[in-house]
Amino acid sequence: MLADITGLIGVLVWPALVVFVVVLFRKPLATLLSGSLTVKGPGGLEISASSRQQAATALTQATAAKGAPPMDQKAALDHVDAAARTLQDVGGRARLLWVDDHPSTNLHEATAMEAVGIDVELSPSTEDALERIQRNRYDVIVSDMERLQRPQAGYDLLQKLQSAGVHTPFIVYARSGRPERFDEAVRHGAEGWADTPAQLMQMVLAAVRRERG
Repeated sequence: MLADITGLIGVLVWPALVVFVVVLFRKPLATLLSGSLTVKGPGGLEISASSRQQAATALTQATAAKGAPPMDQKAALDHVDAAARTLQDVGGRARLLWVDDHPSTNLHEATAMEAVGIDVELSPSTEDALERIQRNRYDVIVSDMERLQRPQAGYDLLQKLQSAGVHTPFIVYARSGRPERFDEAVRHGAEGWADTPAQLMQMVLAAVRRERG
């Protein structure tokens, strides 16, 4: 008889206990399930767990899509953590104008940038980019090189910006496989030439840090 009563009490108490725990921890559980849990990493950076994972995954996908040397998840997370820390140091989200007539080829890179805190605005042409730059302020500009059958379109845009007195950091992003391209871009007045997604993210963050000083 006593065993039956004890069993009955257990049956009644456990559901009540579960309900109590769910009510008590409703907000933390909702945060965890939604993926917006904030995690703290090296240097005190704060980024949601879902955004951190999304950025790392996108960076590894971008690396594979561009045929760059493979990047494992740990290396990608290290890049993401460094990016989040930089943006915290400079005061929050940055704004990037990305000029490319085939934006879908940079989808993974743009996703990684957005996830770590860089707002990406796309532009398909030099003319469109110049109009946007007149209306808005950007922390950094990323451009492909060959665009709309113009092999030097990236440098053409950079020259037009310089002539207009616009000195926003400018980065060329295109696969070349030629290390000398970096110095070539610098001679034209750019920050340099990024050849891989990881290099691009590092250069963007370095430019943002300098701009915000």
